[in-house]
Amino acid sequence: MTDYISTLDRQGLAQSLWAATAVAAPDCPPLEGHVSTDIAVIGAGFAGLSTALHLAEKGVSVTVLEAAEPGFGASGRNGGQVINGLKDGLDLVGKFGAAKAEQMQAFAARTADTVFDLVQRHGIDCDAGRSGWIQAAHSNRNAQDLLRKVEERAAQGANVTYLNGEETAEATGCDWYRGAFLDRECGTLQPLSYARGLAVAAQKAGATVHGQSPVLSLARVDGKWRVETPGGSVTADKIVLCTNGYSSLTDAAKSVERVVLPFFSYQIATAPLSDNLLKTLPAQGLGVSETRRVLSYSRIDAQGRFLMGARGRMDGELDESGFSFARRRLQELFPRLASQAIEFGWNGRVAITLDHLPRLVEPAPGLHAALGWNGRGVAMTSAMGPVMADWLTGTRAEELPMPVTKAKPIPFHSLRVPASRAMAYWYKLQDERERAAD
Repeated sequence: MTDYISTLDRQGLAQSLWAATAVAAPDCPPLEGHVSTDIAVIGAGFAGLSTALHLAEKGVSVTVLEAAEPGFGASGRNGGQVINGLKDGLDLVGKFGAAKAEQMQAFAARTADTVFDLVQRHGIDCDAGRSGWIQAAHSNRNAQDLLRKVEERAAQGANVTYLNGEETAEATGCDWYRGAFLDRECGTLQPLSYARGLAVAAQKAGATVHGQSPVLSLARVDGKWRVETPGGSVTADKIVLCTNGYSSLTDAAKSVERVVLPFFSYQIATAPLSDNLLKTLPAQGLGVSETRRVLSYSRIDAQGRFLMGARGRMDGELDESGFSFARRRLQELFPRLASQAIEFGWNGRVAITLDHLPRLVEPAPGLHAALGWNGRGVAMTSAMGPVMADWLTGTRAEELPMPVTKAKPIPFHSLRVPASRAMAYWYKLQDERERAAD
């Protein structure tokens, strides 16, 4: 049988910490024969599974088609940090108007609630911890920006705190940062376990989830959508594409593939650390990221391993060179861990948009898509599930908390690899200049 997924893509998940420690995968047999459904969801990551779950809870017939297994893409490979909010510095008022901007910010500020509510409501075993999320400043200028951010969010009722340099060092175990933003409503989880738990919840609600069912073609036939897989076909009134950075794996997602820029994020994880070392590091359940444009992120997992994530090779290769940047960041920020054995190293595709906003699009009547999570996908994708369910069952686009936009391709998308290299170099220079100005 033809394998529609590359060995490299499969290996990126197989050698991950999450694959080694996740709960057992649910039974999601390949599609065989022909079925009819109200809505077909393509992609069983957080976005697709949350959408399917909330559609099924509305009594809608829904079938999920996944090329590999639930959580195979970025959902099962990410850092597992549950982060509220959109990227800082976005001019939402200028782009969408004051009323819509306020609605978007209010929605984004509570997305972590959706994750932890789903975990509790469905009894998902995924090591969920709600100790907060820290965004640490790499320069004094950025520390002042974070202080203003805390003041603005606190005035809106958010449970946020500013940490000075000493407090940041105590919370993160790293004395390199100048200050930090702390959102106490955020946290961490085991992402592959969470994806598998969402799949089970969707199945219990009435959704059908098929693994090992890559979509070969998607066409409009007699007023409905017809989806072909190696083992069968699905006829549906509506289709939802939730393929994000893995859209290139299926021809069905060609209409949205160029809406985002995919790139690889690499992670390493140490062997479980001693209690003495753990006492000097972030608390389990606390996620840590940075204001650097070429950022790194870190956390402790439930077994006491230290995780560090950062950029890596543009081609996704899993040789030692792909993990060199993450190792350098580990040495820079946590030199006392440099001698610790690295037990796992893996990667996955992140998908960004040029304006750093998620995309809800309808490339054709009855063909919907949700993608472009910009590194904050755990919370946003989960919260987008009920939004997509509302949209697909009749809520008008203008009434949704996030805007529906045109599926506009990114210009010169074919040049994304050299352009991304140049952009990373420029961002690195800006980060260094800001740090040097202190």
